[in-house]
Amino acid sequence: MMGEAWLGDVARAARALGARTPDDFARIAGLLGVGGGPADSARHPRAEEGRGEPARQTNAREEHPERHPPERNQPLFRRRPTPTGAGTVTVLVPVEQQPRHPTRWTTDPMARPRGRDEAPTRLPHLPLLAPRSTAALLTVLLARVTRDGELDVERATEELAHARPLTAIPRLPLPTLRYGVQILADTSAAMEPFARDVEDVIGHVRALAGVAGTQVLRFADVPLRGAGPGPRTTWQRPYRPPRPGVRVLILSDLGAGGSLLSPWRATEQEWRTTIDSIHQRGCEPVALVPLPERHWPDWAARTRLPMVAWDRGTTVGKALGARR
Repeated sequence: MMGEAWLGDVARAARALGARTPDDFARIAGLLGVGGGPADSARHPRAEEGRGEPARQTNAREEHPERHPPERNQPLFRRRPTPTGAGTVTVLVPVEQQPRHPTRWTTDPMARPRGRDEAPTRLPHLPLLAPRSTAALLTVLLARVTRDGELDVERATEELAHARPLTAIPRLPLPTLRYGVQILADTSAAMEPFARDVEDVIGHVRALAGVAGTQVLRFADVPLRGAGPGPRTTWQRPYRPPRPGVRVLILSDLGAGGSLLSPWRATEQEWRTTIDSIHQRGCEPVALVPLPERHWPDWAARTRLPMVAWDRGTTVGKALGARR
């Protein structure tokens, strides 16, 4: 017989043979190997003796599992033989237990970087303008030319040679910053990469014109929307130019930089209005633009606003040419 009989097989065999008494059921079960009975014990005495040995071996392994390790390719469960004469169902007995492998859901933290507790070192600043010529370049851009220099000997000699009286002492032209300088510093998002350069230029102008002679006003995108010395709460709207004779230095990209989709981008009309108000006040504006000339706005060439490229390649001669 192939395989192993179950209680269902006993019931089918009893129905086919017409068993009626408990002895008939016991004999059929004994013949099928499900339960012990008189016929089973009488006809198969040696089988009963052989059947006890696996049971004893199984019990020995259950009592001392470390002495009898499971063989390879052995099933994880084995059927426990039932004792003779019992009508119970075969029970599966585990013969081997496999431990679960631990699962790690996290990774080890990264090593602590060196010098994390130390203060970060600030990288050296490389200004846009050449350090050696910055003072001279700003003086050319911001100075006013007045007749306050030394005596103009040639002019005085010519006047006297023609027998004309000297109603005023002729003097040589002298650039001066005594009238003061007003700086309009753009703090828009497009000028954020040049924030350190803006402060660098402000420091140089204060060193040339003096702290008292330098007024710094900050604005966003265009001064017409408001400008002031501190945060936005100090800004005046609209922007008011300084007193007559003061040079106005504009540090801005004039709306040519930054994102084209920015809703705060300055328009040509706003800048034209700002520049016209400065001229009407009797002041002369000049702009330092941190962009190449090919990126300057088209309208800037049609206005009375001298513009100088804010770059290392800018020389004193270029600044003097822009003033003229």
